[in-house]
Amino acid sequence: MSVLVTTTFSQGAVFYAGETLSCTISFTNPIKPTTATTTITTRSTPMTRSSSTVQLQPTQSTRLMSSLTSFLSRTSTVTASAEDPIAIELGSPRTSMDTTTMSPRSSLDSAASYPSLRRLSTLSQTIKTEHLLCGFVQVVGSFVVDPQLINMNEFDSLRHYNSPQGGLGGGLVKSDTFMDTRTLPVFSTSPSILFIDLDLEPGETKQYTYKIPLPHDIPPSHRGKAVRFNYYLVVGAQRATSNSKVNQGQVAQIRFRVLNHVSENGSRPIYDLMNPVILGKEDQAIVKEVKSDTVHVKRRPSSSSTRVMEEKKAFMDYVNELLDNKKSRHEITRRESEAYEEEEEREHERGAVNRSCSQIVSRITHSSRKAMYDIYKNNQRVAKLHLIKTAHRLGEPVMGILDFNEATLSTYKISIFLESSEVVEDTIALRTQQQIARVSRKMHSDFHSFCLGNKRLSFSLPIPATASPDFQTTGVSLKYYLKFEFITGLDSPFIPINTDERHRHYQSLQDIEVSTFDCQIPITIYGSPGGQDRALFGRPHTFRVQ
Repeated sequence: MSVLVTTTFSQGAVFYAGETLSCTISFTNPIKPTTATTTITTRSTPMTRSSSTVQLQPTQSTRLMSSLTSFLSRTSTVTASAEDPIAIELGSPRTSMDTTTMSPRSSLDSAASYPSLRRLSTLSQTIKTEHLLCGFVQVVGSFVVDPQLINMNEFDSLRHYNSPQGGLGGGLVKSDTFMDTRTLPVFSTSPSILFIDLDLEPGETKQYTYKIPLPHDIPPSHRGKAVRFNYYLVVGAQRATSNSKVNQGQVAQIRFRVLNHVSENGSRPIYDLMNPVILGKEDQAIVKEVKSDTVHVKRRPSSSSTRVMEEKKAFMDYVNELLDNKKSRHEITRRESEAYEEEEEREHERGAVNRSCSQIVSRITHSSRKAMYDIYKNNQRVAKLHLIKTAHRLGEPVMGILDFNEATLSTYKISIFLESSEVVEDTIALRTQQQIARVSRKMHSDFHSFCLGNKRLSFSLPIPATASPDFQTTGVSLKYYLKFEFITGLDSPFIPINTDERHRHYQSLQDIEVSTFDCQIPITIYGSPGGQDRALFGRPHTFRVQ
């Protein structure tokens, strides 16, 4: 037997730093509350009547089943299996068990063996109530650095903190031993008790809500080359067992995503790698049990259909009011304002910090001013770059225009890349900044075009929704930039063949002298939850407590 533990995050498991993380944790006893019919097979003493085997059908009478019960009580070994029954070899003297009359078979079939005997016992199997000793939940954040790029000796003071492996002894417990020297703490909370001594009837479900505020200065989730930041929700439970003296609990680490906090002026806090946020003494979480009737595995379909019908009726009533012109414009406006107020109340319940961060990011990216850059090579103008805006958020494209009207050098081909690279402080770096930038370079999108003779060229580079926003810590930072690669030349690649008043005939040269150069334009990218990352992180997670 086992208990199913299902964890469901709100907001698609994507949270801004500084907002409240909330989730629902349910514990379910999956056994259906019905009388179980178990197939019981056994191996008995050979009978002398026949050397063949007999198969009994499940539709036998009650008298046969009672005989089977008396027979099974006399056997020494009983094994329950519904998939691989053990045949009973006949050949010993006939017992008091009654059997049904077998249909006559030909002489050819008498030598063959009958199918294996499958016995169905209608003994009422006692459905056990599952008992859980305790359940807990906590939030853990950690980071891992690459020892080939970063000096690990700089983090010796953090190695004494262990990541929790499940238990009720506290958050990150300080000890003399550690399991992995590369895993270092970022944030940890003390375990919050969900329940003590929980009994679950067959088909019953108990739900608990867990809410805890996240620190506003923690870095975002990131999977890079030099450093990786990961955040987990640790859920554990301990089931009472009678077979063993020691009851071992089971723990699951469920990953969720964190986006860095954004202030009103667009600034983001700098995280100190040497000062993790450890909440080991005070439990700031809010744990509540969802008060409801006994929740079974199967839900009644009438509740959803009734809700749909009510919403449809309310919508049709509102449409009829508009068509009949029975309400004035002021009343209609009031209705809309009430709808907005209700929506604002829902937003407030989801978390004021989340609303403010998302609104701040939206306001900053929409009001970002355009930028212009003159691109020169050896004091010769190549192009003029127009960026629609310099502040972007995850999931939206980076759009711009290249103007070649006043260019001195001809551009044959242009390649544009949206890239990011990590910057490691010199005090902890083991490689040069150029080597670290080359190793940690990641290309997110690209654009290529042959632009000889073009006056203007527009481009669009999408920003992946699952990428990390740019951030800064005391040791490692992430930067985004646009990389432009130009193939240019001084001479025209065409020579005139025939020219008159009506047309010009040119022929391209077989060889032409060209040169290449590149440049980088920094851009700012803020975190924003999207559908793709929510689909990746926001799926319910289920595990079993054996």
